[in-house]
Amino acid sequence: MKALKISTTGKITALKDTSLESLQTEVDGWVQAVDLDGLTLWCNEEGKMNGLSHNPYAQGLWDAVYGAETDYIVGDIVLTGGTDEEGEIIPLTQNEAFSIKKTVSFLAKLRKDAA
Repeated sequence: MKALKISTTGKITALKDTSLESLQTEVDGWVQAVDLDGLTLWCNEEGKMNGLSHNPYAQGLWDAVYGAETDYIVGDIVLTGGTDEEGEIIPLTQNEAFSIKKTVSFLAKLRKDAA
């Protein structure tokens, strides 16, 4: 597993392929890479313009790093490690993947409790 895809419904999928073509398929369009405190969040660059659904799980990850209401995250996203000196994508570590899954699970519980 090199990356995790987090859908707008909170479904987490492990990904083995982090090529540009694969990332574009997973986010359904051109990709935008955003540093997320040592990780990279890959999202659809035109997601807001195209009216993609809000991703509350990715939003929670974003808010934890940049603060609430600093951006609005839409569409399915992919999380990878950062990049190396040559700009190549670094796979997630097992600890990073575990932490992401735990956080998304917690956010799902909060959403369920609030409903």
